[in-house]
Amino acid sequence: MRRVPTWFRMVFILSITFLVGCASNQPKELVERNDHAGLKVWYLTESATLRAKGEVMRQMADEYGRQQTKPGLPSELARHCENLVERYTKAAEDMETLANVHAKLPLSGPGNTQPPEGFKLFSF
Repeated sequence: MRRVPTWFRMVFILSITFLVGCASNQPKELVERNDHAGLKVWYLTESATLRAKGEVMRQMADEYGRQQTKPGLPSELARHCENLVERYTKAAEDMETLANVHAKLPLSGPGNTQPPEGFKLFSF
């Protein structure tokens, strides 16, 4: 069985992540509908995407670290990747904070996906 080069896997993962990132745009329609449940889901999805990007950068930093010539000194590329890991992680935390804010807000517009307070699908 033939082994796939690491650089190819990295490029593939980054390409998929980039395409997923392009597919999600600002939740303008959700804001206009005042759909807090939809916004919560949107922010959680963005958070997961950012964490995935951070993991890709962590893997790249590890790969650059293994390729460095002087042990103990992180390469410039590895430091750059580690910096991006921190930024992606911080952005993901910010998205989760926004999701929590929207989770606490009441419904106030048509087209919301959140069930009303005390809603029960079955009443057995």
